[in-house]
Amino acid sequence: MYYLINKSPWSSLDENKPFLTTADSAIKLLPEATKPVTGWNGLEYKAAFPMLKPPGANFYPPDMDKMEFELWKGSLTESKKHDATSFFTVIKRQSEFDFDSSLPNHTVDGRDYSTGVHDLFSIPYCKEYNSLITRAANLLQKAGDLAGSPSLKRLLHGKAAAFLSNDYYDSDIAWMELDSKLDVTIGPYETYEDALFGYKATFEAFIGVRDDEATAQLKLFGNNLQVLEQHLPMDDIYKSTNVNSAPIRVIKLIYNAGDVKGPQTIAFNLPNDERIVKERGTSMVMLKNVSEAKFKHILQPIADVCIAKEQKELVDFESFFTHTICHECCHGIGPHTITLPNGQKSTVREELQELHSALEEAKADIVGLWALNFLINQDLLPKSLEKSMYVSFLTGCFRSVRFGLEEAHGKGQAVQFNWLFEKEAFVLHPDETFSVDFAKVEGAVESLSREILTIQAKGDKGAASLLLQKYCKMTQPLKLALLKLESIQVPVDIAPTFTFADETLG
Repeated sequence: MYYLINKSPWSSLDENKPFLTTADSAIKLLPEATKPVTGWNGLEYKAAFPMLKPPGANFYPPDMDKMEFELWKGSLTESKKHDATSFFTVIKRQSEFDFDSSLPNHTVDGRDYSTGVHDLFSIPYCKEYNSLITRAANLLQKAGDLAGSPSLKRLLHGKAAAFLSNDYYDSDIAWMELDSKLDVTIGPYETYEDALFGYKATFEAFIGVRDDEATAQLKLFGNNLQVLEQHLPMDDIYKSTNVNSAPIRVIKLIYNAGDVKGPQTIAFNLPNDERIVKERGTSMVMLKNVSEAKFKHILQPIADVCIAKEQKELVDFESFFTHTICHECCHGIGPHTITLPNGQKSTVREELQELHSALEEAKADIVGLWALNFLINQDLLPKSLEKSMYVSFLTGCFRSVRFGLEEAHGKGQAVQFNWLFEKEAFVLHPDETFSVDFAKVEGAVESLSREILTIQAKGDKGAASLLLQKYCKMTQPLKLALLKLESIQVPVDIAPTFTFADETLG
């Protein structure tokens, strides 16, 4: 069961420590032969799991390091560089294939993959995973044929075509424009698994039923993105003048699959394609029933033991869920496409590489808090959130940091907690409970927001590394809180069971 939760032999909630190893899962005896064989004693085989999770997953050769990749990338044309850093390609070694080594260029499946003097080349997902992709595309095409909603039909047929062509642009636009009671998200999106560069996307699927009433209530956030961008705590030179409002859909999750390992997401903001973000913005999906489950089974028990008595009642679901909405909205504002000091155009993701995910999660969180405060001051949100949002956020820090400091959300949360604790916005009491200093928290939130936004705007990987080195630590206050939670066995996360899907598919 834990293998299915993690989709691997490494525990994503324990900083990728192996829970299956060669030693404890090595030998299996198969006593039954396919056909009766005289004298058959069975077959033994060994399953070997590396102790360390490969940082490049299976997107790169296991013996490739970052320097080799950068040297190879530097030798490529712009078109080939795009292929190398694409969300949707796998990097392979020429020497792993039975090629004629005297030829500088090679053709795979009818396409030329130039390698020059280097051993690496890129191959698109639609070729690398052809048998699986083709089957998935056929099923999506059939599902689209059955769909009654025109926008859902367009999405499913678009995704079927994208799976086969490796071009996801049109299908992602169709996803953003989806207007259907049945809400479907499917395809390669998040890049958390690529710990080398954060380039390569993994496949995931979320199926839900839209909550029309809750969706209608949330238009306020999407409609105010440009206003928030204009007032962000960073220099005006870095601000965008054409932020698009983010469509927000609230759903009840009925099924998910693929890269949904470890911490169950309570919301997502997609697509990650910088072209679409620049032209159209992003779209957001909130998983309200997952949020409710996490609040009830995790956040509330954490508050009971970690928050000072006089502030405990300020932890409420409205604040938790509203900040989650703002977190996702804030992925859509701030720096994305940037201009480097030398005048070159680039993206935050490309410049920060493997540091991007953790810093982006921290940005969305802390700028989300700043944005809530801004909207309250504009009388667009109720004053009742003014204190509860900070105390609910403090409680949420202990929830997310338990995901481990190898996971992007856990890293981002550690940075925020330690920064705010250093600025005395979070206070530790002699009874080992915590509270928020409301006189200091607003300034501390704004200062960290400015720090992260400026690093992103400059594409300053060195500054990003220093920030993470200093603040992404399991400090003593965090250890105290986590020990208390272990003692009363508060779950780290939920593991959903999809009874509706099981009954339907069964």
